[in-house]
Amino acid sequence: MTNHEFSSDPAKPGRNQFLGSWTEKNCQVIELPLTRESLVHVLRCALDDGNAEYTHQEIAWWADSFHQAQFDFENPIDEAVADVALDLHLQWQMYLANTYTREELQKLDFSKVRLPAEWFSNWLEQLDG
Repeated sequence: MTNHEFSSDPAKPGRNQFLGSWTEKNCQVIELPLTRESLVHVLRCALDDGNAEYTHQEIAWWADSFHQAQFDFENPIDEAVADVALDLHLQWQMYLANTYTREELQKLDFSKVRLPAEWFSNWLEQLDG
C-alpha cells in the first residue's frame, strides 16, 4: 500500500503539493475468517507483547480487509463491528504519518511498529458494549 503525503502550497492557496510517499512491504496476510470473533482474537493478540501471533501491521491490514467485507452484500458484516476494524486501520495510517518522517517511513520495518496497547483495549471494549 502506498500512502501519499500532502502539504499546502503557500503560492497556491487551497491547493496541495505532493511531498512523497512510502510503501509498506512484507506484510503477511492473516488467514482468518472475517468475523467478529476473529476481530476479537486479533485485538487480543495485539495486546500480547511477549508472544504475539501477528504484527500490528498485519492486524491493521487484516482489519482493512474486514471493513471492506461489509460491502459484500451476500455476506454482510455488522456495521458497528466493521467500524471498529475501519478505525483500527485508519489509526494505523495516522500513527505512521504522525510518528515518523517521510524519510523514516521510506526505510522503516513496519513489522516492528506497535500501536499503543490502550487502543486495542478500547476497541475490545467497543466490541463488548
